[in-house]
Amino acid sequence: MTSSHNAASVLDRRSTKVMLTAVFTALALATNYALIGIPNVKIMDTLVFIAAFFFGLRLGIGVAVSVWLVYGFVNPNGVDTFLMLSFLMIGECFYALAGSVLKKSFVAQNLVRGTKEYQRLSIVFGLVGLLTTFAYDALTNFGSWIFKTGSLYQDFVFGNIIGAPFSVAHEASNVVFFATIAPAIVVAATRLGLRTPQDVS
Repeated sequence: MTSSHNAASVLDRRSTKVMLTAVFTALALATNYALIGIPNVKIMDTLVFIAAFFFGLRLGIGVAVSVWLVYGFVNPNGVDTFLMLSFLMIGECFYALAGSVLKKSFVAQNLVRGTKEYQRLSIVFGLVGLLTTFAYDALTNFGSWIFKTGSLYQDFVFGNIIGAPFSVAHEASNVVFFATIAPAIVVAATRLGLRTPQDVS
């Protein structure tokens, strides 16, 4: 019982949260640059999701914002405007929100407790990845066209029509990453004895 409370207190420390944010941000940036030649295929979204799933919404949002503060300005494909960067940051926070919400669900609790229903849970993770990425793409495609036509509605429609090929690639790759990498990390961490603040409270 004491060890559980100790684990919770360590995770609650500000220094620990800063370190975890830095680690997840570094991993996301490293994988982004490694995959820079493949448009819209990034493991970053999965890592933001995992960060929030294990360590809470605030830490997940911290990772999402930190990654784009670097990647938005230090990017071989070009520098984002402040307006576009705000859309990207908000969109990336969707993954943190999804991770935080899914952690509290009955389905995710089964996975954390180490049940053998891996395939069913993998499907759930994949669907969450698809829906979250769809929302992200809809928002950021709109952001890329905002104020370019006569109305916000047209900005949204044109942005999403023109961005459709990139959206499809993004959504397809995220379904794969969320259905494979995300549950694998959660299962591995659980077997190693890692517990989140919710688990040890």
